[in-house]
Amino acid sequence: AVIMGGPELGTGLGCLGGALTTSGILGWHMTASIGGADMPVVITVLNSYSGWALCAEGFMLDMPVMTTVGALIGCSGAALTKIMCDAMNRDILSVILGGYGTKSSGKGVAMQFEGEATTTNVDSVVSLLAEAQSVIIVPGYGLAVAKGQ
Repeated sequence: AVIMGGPELGTGLGCLGGALTTSGILGWHMTASIGGADMPVVITVLNSYSGWALCAEGFMLDMPVMTTVGALIGCSGAALTKIMCDAMNRDILSVILGGYGTKSSGKGVAMQFEGEATTTNVDSVVSLLAEAQSVIIVPGYGLAVAKGQ
């Protein structure tokens, strides 16, 4: 065990470098396998972590305002993470672990598309919209049809 003595430059820089290296490796390890639709959730989780770190720093420095702000940031990040996971119908653990422990799904038979594709052009869409009694615009419908994942 290393016990720090007086405030020496070498000891402080060594500890700072060690903490920087450890946190960098941990951050890379936790986010390397995450991608696609899970990335915004991971960003809110990391935002929540920064709030909890600020809250702990406020406790250590005996600064109630910093503790309160950190708690607000941490709680709001955690709440947003929960809302996003519920909206994606995913568990937070499956989001954080990403593709850990799964095999590549690139093998197998290609999916066969059924049905018939319809094509259109700008003029026909303009005439259809002009002749329509009412038009309903549904934001996100394409994502819902594609199951958004």
